[in-house]
Amino acid sequence: MSSVVNFRGIMPAFPTPVFDDGKINRSVLKAYVRYLIDAGCEGLVPLGGTGESNGLTQKAREDVVATVVEAAEGKVPVVPGVLNPGYHDAVKAAQAYTREGASGLLVITPYYVHATQAGLTDYYRSFRQEVDLPILAYDIPYRTGVTLAAETLIELARDSAIAGMKACNTDIAHFNKVAAGMPEDFALLSGEDGLFPAHMLLGAKGGIIATASLNPAYWVKIFHAAQNGQYREAVSLQRALLPFLDVIFSEINPGPLRQALTMIGFDVGGTLKPLVDPEPEKQSQIRKVLKELSVIDALGTSLNA
Repeated sequence: MSSVVNFRGIMPAFPTPVFDDGKINRSVLKAYVRYLIDAGCEGLVPLGGTGESNGLTQKAREDVVATVVEAAEGKVPVVPGVLNPGYHDAVKAAQAYTREGASGLLVITPYYVHATQAGLTDYYRSFRQEVDLPILAYDIPYRTGVTLAAETLIELARDSAIAGMKACNTDIAHFNKVAAGMPEDFALLSGEDGLFPAHMLLGAKGGIIATASLNPAYWVKIFHAAQNGQYREAVSLQRALLPFLDVIFSEINPGPLRQALTMIGFDVGGTLKPLVDPEPEKQSQIRKVLKELSVIDALGTSLNA
């Protein structure tokens, strides 16, 4: 990869494969990374909320990053999530991921302490001085209780404190205002599976999509349709996934997603504390919708074997 990292396209946020004792399943993780790359994904995002970063020890997180970097072989950027709530712990984690070979850092807004916009601006500016990698701001107000205002994001981008963002915000007007004020090289990435075509229309360069960890090739197809201006096609393709999205997000992510991945042949293990695995009835719903979707993506092989 070049020294200038281009964050674009489909970049799945994916579950962390673990054994029953919670230790990292490196062999499954490596095979899974190859699966995502072969499907056309243009980046990898371990250790986000989907990766249950906060359910892992810091040593385990570093092992995940090292394993993903090794398996990716420099073919696509690896952008681990930095979800530590405290500034100093977050910086230490980011520096560790840098040493392990990460290409960028997805840094969540500090939560629990509800900072002002001035405080958030200072947080990201200071963070950028502590690390040698580009930072993507992770704005997910329905999890953190904190929203990065459009004006704050635009100011941070102008000052080169952030190189992009993952927008997990269902406020379309907010997204549009952010997109309108950003320079062309800003990596504005959708984080909303249900709004991805709309975000692309408004200026997203791609998306950090959780469900793309299951059917990446199909999401790549949606991305290319939108990228080529075929927005009706992109919307049609995405709407075909709505029953799947409803089931996957009917419980706290990534419980149902872990079950779905296991059903198609990737034994990623169960959820980490404090999450719990879906009940048998929910598992049946997941299996049913996966079988139905096998007509639009090559997910049926493992299910029907």
